[in-house]
Amino acid sequence: MPAAHGPGSWDLAEFHQELSALSERISDLRGRRDGRPADILGALDLALVELEVAEDELRTCMEELHAHGERIAQRVEGADREWQMLNTTFRELPVPVFLLSPEGAIHRANDEAARLLGSTGEQLTGQPLAARVQAGYRRVFRSALGAAQRGARPGPLPLLLTSTDGTSAVRIQLAQLRTPPGARQLISAVVLSPDSAESPDAHDPRLPRDDAARTDHVAAGTVHRAIATSNRTSIRDRSPDTATQRDEVAMGVRRLDVVCRMTRLLVGEPLRPGPGLLERAATLLANEFSARVIFFLVRAGTPHQVAAMPADAPPYARPAPGPRPGTRAGREASTATAQRVARAVIASGAALLEPAPPVDSVTPRPLGPVLGVPLGSGPETLGALVLLRRGGSHGFTLPDLGLLEELGQHLAMALLAERDHRRQENAAQVLQFSLLPSELPEIPFTEVAGLYRPPGDGPQVGGDFYDAFATLGGWGLVVGDVCGKGVEAASVTAAVRHGIRTLSVWEERPDVVLEKVNHAMAVQHPTDRFVTAVVAQVRVERGLARVRLASAGHLPAAVLRADGTVGFARGGGRPLGLCPSPEAEVEELVLRGGDVLLMYSDGVTEARDRNRSFFDDDRLLTALAGTRGLSAEAVVSAVEQQVMEFAGGSPQDDLTLLALRVVPQEEDRS
Repeated sequence: MPAAHGPGSWDLAEFHQELSALSERISDLRGRRDGRPADILGALDLALVELEVAEDELRTCMEELHAHGERIAQRVEGADREWQMLNTTFRELPVPVFLLSPEGAIHRANDEAARLLGSTGEQLTGQPLAARVQAGYRRVFRSALGAAQRGARPGPLPLLLTSTDGTSAVRIQLAQLRTPPGARQLISAVVLSPDSAESPDAHDPRLPRDDAARTDHVAAGTVHRAIATSNRTSIRDRSPDTATQRDEVAMGVRRLDVVCRMTRLLVGEPLRPGPGLLERAATLLANEFSARVIFFLVRAGTPHQVAAMPADAPPYARPAPGPRPGTRAGREASTATAQRVARAVIASGAALLEPAPPVDSVTPRPLGPVLGVPLGSGPETLGALVLLRRGGSHGFTLPDLGLLEELGQHLAMALLAERDHRRQENAAQVLQFSLLPSELPEIPFTEVAGLYRPPGDGPQVGGDFYDAFATLGGWGLVVGDVCGKGVEAASVTAAVRHGIRTLSVWEERPDVVLEKVNHAMAVQHPTDRFVTAVVAQVRVERGLARVRLASAGHLPAAVLRADGTVGFARGGGRPLGLCPSPEAEVEELVLRGGDVLLMYSDGVTEARDRNRSFFDDDRLLTALAGTRGLSAEAVVSAVEQQVMEFAGGSPQDDLTLLALRVVPQEEDRS
């Protein structure tokens, strides 16, 4: 029976055997009824009746299962025949057909497709089809494949396919297949040879009737070119054409030249592309492609024009009615067209190439061909690059499209790098200034001013810090410098700065404060980074300040007296975190009206000029002596200005200054 070969046939046979055994058991029980006690015969008869009813129900179920099994077997047999027919049809289709994975790998290839590539279907399975596309067309193919993955229906794509026998000019139609839920997504690639299908625009009245004059066309993220009738023979059947070879070499040289110039433009910028770089890129492309170039960047989901460069396009083939591109109306028309193309390119993530219809009295159009490529790909599409030519100009070519797609990717990488750089710079600035006092306290009878200038080599968190704060019975000042830069240095800076502030509330001696901070670093922050610092404990009264200085390997503080004499404190000690003890010694100073105490970092004395000479201690004292009689804020500004001028305006290390000036009694209005 057919059911004997269907799904579940062995379970049905086992069910039949079990049911027969049940029937025999019921008959056996009924034969043993006689001789049973009379008081249980009624219950026994009732149980036997129930068993016989159950047997009948089970037998009915078995018959229904048997009939269902036959129907299933018939359907399976029909599906097998249908599958064999479809498989044979696919394999023997008279046109080459590939089934591709979303990544572009060949899932299956029919006999014609395998014959086209000079291989077998089994050998082609798993190979990327792009590997069989000639190099100059691969970017265009991948762009169209990406459009098909997103559900677009690309038009016929002109390509050159390579095989063991040579190269063939073909057109490929890509389409996403509708597969059942859970099944693998596939993309069909139907190969149309130039002889097998008429050009889709053969009946388009807007295009020239001469096939050889047809223009490359990419629409809605797809690429289409009507291959000239005169060129419909396979390339592998032609003899080598020296002129064609020269053209290909010239095209490759031009491509390399443009890419190199764009790379120099991008690499030459200090990671700050922005509109300035895009304007220079637009100038380069406008001159190279004789077109108006417009850049769009996506902001809040909408493309916005950020750079545009009009160029001298080739002269009109004939006067074009309507607004000229050089006029205001012409610029507005070209901008509107560019915005439309940019929106389409950004939405699809694929290139768009529109040919210009012929300019005549019936269909006047001042604009010529338009080409747009995305900046980036997928969710990282940052914007679009659009090129427009005048009416009557020659169209863009597929090599133009491939080159501009590649340049669009380069520009997108530069823009992404600039975005990351800007984020890092902002984060560094926020972190850096969180380590500095938002404002300095007002210390009676004195003036206090501080300054921090970050290093001039990019968004790095410097290692310098300064602070001024209230202490036990007075005021505290500190300037420090952490070895290194970056986030790790910032964490050490925060720990040392806040440690000094906190301990100064209980400890009057600055050397003890430094000793305890050093111990805390060894216990809580074991690191190979060390910190130099100078701490001042200040007690003030009218016209006088008594200062206790302690240094942990930091540069000695400088002192400017009211009479103009200058000098340094002793300094000394060892950096924090480097030795078991900083061995800081206390030095006591008395500052009177007009005197200035200047604490600073090594970014001041180690600033270099173009001859690699240091600003050094002598220049610092000279600069400080020139600030006699100035306020604390003016002292800090004057010293900074001289250091900046010496270093050519961009010192390579961060720079910190903190000044305390005792206000002379005649100036004191408190």
